Amino acid sequence: MNSDKKQIADEIRAKIDAHCQAIYNEEFRTHLGASLIGDKCLRKLWFGFRWVQKAAHTGRKLRLFNTGNCEETRIIAWLNGAGYEVKNVDTNTGKQFKIVDCAGHFGGSIDGVVNVDALGLCLFEAKSNKTGSEFKAFFDEGMRLNKPRHWAQICTYGMKLNIKNCLYICKNKDNDDLYIEPVELDFEHGKEMIEKASYIIGCQDKPSRISETPTYFECKMCDYTDICHRGKQADNNCRSCKFASAVEDAQWKCEKYGIIPKEEIGKPKPCWEGII
Repeated sequence: MNSDKKQIADEIRAKIDAHCQAIYNEEFRTHLGASLIGDKCLRKLWFGFRWVQKAAHTGRKLRLFNTGNCEETRIIAWLNGAGYEVKNVDTNTGKQFKIVDCAGHFGGSIDGVVNVDALGLCLFEAKSNKTGSEFKAFFDEGMRLNKPRHWAQICTYGMKLNIKNCLYICKNKDNDDLYIEPVELDFEHGKEMIEKASYIIGCQDKPSRISETPTYFECKMCDYTDICHRGKQADNNCRSCKFASAVEDAQWKCEKYGIIPKEEIGKPKPCWEGII
């Protein structure tokens, strides 16, 4: 490609990346998510819940995240076509199936439920993964050992909804292979995850981290490495302030001013004092 064409291509790429950052870049999550609670690092979970820093993802990374959402839709369509009707809307509410706990500060959205012969009603969970040792490990080890975060997520869902089995499907993003596992859920593990979430939500001081070394492999990939290990200041907002705490009905309370209006929580304040 000559220099003129490369310049055109680079300009188009930059504009596409900017567009993706605008349409896919999510705001802070208001609750601690069940999809995250299986993470080993308590401090990472706490940093995310307390909004210490908004992740700045590239357009490419955001497209990759969105690919997972697209794959879920495709897998549901394949299951429906194969005669397994996936219901992803709660007929009682008209909205996607959800769980809520810890005074409204913890929860998650379920991909759906499906009836499977010999198992009855099952949770349905769709994931995607690239080719490599991780995808191969599904067949060697099963989902529970290979993806402990996924295991924690579906056990929590199952416990809250009183559904004992899950149909777990992971699609290989490179060659469209499917890993399919009907799995019996562990309600006790789900309860442990609720207790873990309650601890994270109630913490006013930063909990322990997974490693004291920033070069540890999980720390190197973490969005919060500079804050956790190198003393970078947190973002200025009410949730990252030491005067704020999570209270009933998914609300936040300031020691100085009382209940914080939702529209004010994310705004910087002159009275802010960081929790770290």
